[in-house]
Amino acid sequence: MIQFEHVSFSYPDTPVLNDVCFHLEEGQFVGILGPNGGGKSTFLRLALGLLKPSSGTITRTDKKISYIAQTTAISDTSFPATVEEVIALGLVDSKIKLNFRERKKKVKEIMEKANLTPFRKRLVNELSGGQLQRVKIAKALISEPSLLVLDEPDAGMDEQAHENLVHIVHELHEKKTSILFVSHHPHDLEDADAIYFIEQGQIMTYEAELERGHHHVNL
Repeated sequence: MIQFEHVSFSYPDTPVLNDVCFHLEEGQFVGILGPNGGGKSTFLRLALGLLKPSSGTITRTDKKISYIAQTTAISDTSFPATVEEVIALGLVDSKIKLNFRERKKKVKEIMEKANLTPFRKRLVNELSGGQLQRVKIAKALISEPSLLVLDEPDAGMDEQAHENLVHIVHELHEKKTSILFVSHHPHDLEDADAIYFIEQGQIMTYEAELERGHHHVNL
């Protein structure tokens, strides 16, 4: 689904990734760990096609991808939209064909899954950062992506909301959704098929990182 072949990337005068090889297979749950500034977000932007590599090649299949960034900002706060209206926007470009009643039912179901039902009529610009992040997650999931990419998506969330997010991710994995999950909580990745560590522009397996003596990434 996504394959990096000897990929390097640099911003002007600042190397970020060096000779990265990586493969995400269809239906696979892959976790990414690493320190801040190690190249994780750049890696994701390359995987999504938002950046082009300085060298090497990236191959991805033409699938429906939903991306959840770590920021709690949401573009829809600039107009007076309710939570359920913003979530419904996730169906606008979707290939899922639904009539009005079916769309309402689907929005209702995803709000319940994300514990947003009590806020369904609230304007998004009245929500807390953690609530906004849950709206973004619901909006991303409603289109039933074949690949879900998460970049430390629990910003502003309390413990219960965070646990619910991890539960949703594991449910999607069981349904064979491909998942690329960057987290700073190693236990979020307990069910991952593979875990990688990105640091100083290099990517390595979780096992190799432990062999280097970095036990701070223990699951």
